[in-house]
Amino acid sequence: MEDTLYVAKALYDMYLEQTGVYMDEMKMHKLMYFSQRESLMYNQEALFVEDFYGWRYGPVLKSVRSEYMKSVPFHNVHGNVSTRTGMLLKSVLQRYGHESSWKLSSLSHGEFSWKMARKGLKASENGDVKLSLAAMEVDAARELASRN
Repeated sequence: MEDTLYVAKALYDMYLEQTGVYMDEMKMHKLMYFSQRESLMYNQEALFVEDFYGWRYGPVLKSVRSEYMKSVPFHNVHGNVSTRTGMLLKSVLQRYGHESSWKLSSLSHGEFSWKMARKGLKASENGDVKLSLAAMEVDAARELASRN
């Protein structure tokens, strides 16, 4: 299993290399969510341990949020991910990296795990409920079935 911030930094760096622009925070959270889901789909295990929270605009990782509060995100993150994880992240970027942050937010709102974490909340409320890994596994199974 990978360190959450190492995965985020690898994704951030890959995106910068591919596009020449820095990834905004909303896009990062959504691409991290889709990376976790892809790992559940193809590797049958979580990519990292940290829980997502069902915030207003989609799944959020609090450690990643903290990095974006700094003047230079991931500046002091100095770890690497495995080759296998790098390939998974590249695949996620190919599938979702071209989408706008708002489109990714909209896609994440269709996920069962996010809907369950938002249950009982108004659309305008931020919320602070963890996404269930079991519910994310349901999302992974649904996505895998839709691709076959």
